[in-house]
Amino acid sequence: MSGRERGVLSQADRAYLRGETEFASAQSERNARSRIRDRIHDAVLDFEVLIEHLPDHDREIVFEKRFDRMEGTEAFDALVSAVAFLYQAIDDTEVAFETVLKEAINLAEAKDDRAATVDLDLTFQTLSAEQLQHKLEQGESLSLTEIAYLHQSDEVGPDELAAYFATAEAATEEIDDGRIQSKVTNF
Repeated sequence: MSGRERGVLSQADRAYLRGETEFASAQSERNARSRIRDRIHDAVLDFEVLIEHLPDHDREIVFEKRFDRMEGTEAFDALVSAVAFLYQAIDDTEVAFETVLKEAINLAEAKDDRAATVDLDLTFQTLSAEQLQHKLEQGESLSLTEIAYLHQSDEVGPDELAAYFATAEAATEEIDDGRIQSKVTNF
């Protein structure tokens, strides 16, 4: 995936954000971060042009043909990450996500002369490494979100989390998301 051409991010941008490169000066780093912010802003604005003017056939080629050729859960992970990024971005504005979601779905459905009723029910719960470790000790299963949280946590080491999964096969049976699966099974 590192050989991809430039999208919103260049190869150098991707390497920087992954922590694989460093800049010679603080000013160079500030410039790079500014360029990334500008491209994200411009890319989001481009979606209006895409939804209004990109022929359906071209969109279908990208998502039906190119995404179908992607290996494993790479396409799924990319789409989930795109929606997650926009969810976080919308949360940074004064616009409600549910309002954006309803309007976006109806904008897309209007091309097929349809309207949709969208109901979104979000329930939040606080995560803590201590609480999740307790669940594991009690033999309770964890959701993908909870496993990802523990994986990112400084309070739980990779070896400690991997101990709860007897083999890579057992982890694969319990975990359905390739991105999280690979992190858990690669301990």
